Amino acid sequence: MDASSSRFAATLSIAVLLTACGSQPQQKSAPASSETASASPAAAAVPSSGVASALASNVGKPGAPVLDETQRKQLDKTVAAIAAALRPRLRYAVAAGDDGKAHLVVYDGEGLGPDGRHPGKPHEYVVFKVLNSMRGEHYDPQQNALIAAIPPPPQRETPSSY
Repeated sequence: MDASSSRFAATLSIAVLLTACGSQPQQKSAPASSETASASPAAAAVPSSGVASALASNVGKPGAPVLDETQRKQLDKTVAAIAAALRPRLRYAVAAGDDGKAHLVVYDGEGLGPDGRHPGKPHEYVVFKVLNSMRGEHYDPQQNALIAAIPPPPQRETPSSY
């Protein structure tokens, strides 16, 4: 190996070493001002207790979303109305609605984690039917948002003929 080849190899080794050292994950101390400014008013209405959702059986425990007395009564009433066999799967969240307010959401998590994805499916997107809603809303666990019901398609009076 001549001198230029060994210098090139040494430079390449140093570059690889510096790149590897520089790629260590850095801890985020505070959100950037652009992230703070882009937060929706609805997201600001949702109390930040550290987690978006928890099992209904964990209400009031550390790490679960905090509920006020009215929300707690609504959760208890909704859980009591569900078949006993399904109760261990029930989850609750305090989510942002279209009106910009925080709403209690009770849903059947179907045994999935807080993000609503099946293990090994990182790109899956699942929404859940809200059990304590009379308007047919859905809950999006990845956005922690209440989604309005999709209206039914328009009814046709006569079948179309082709």
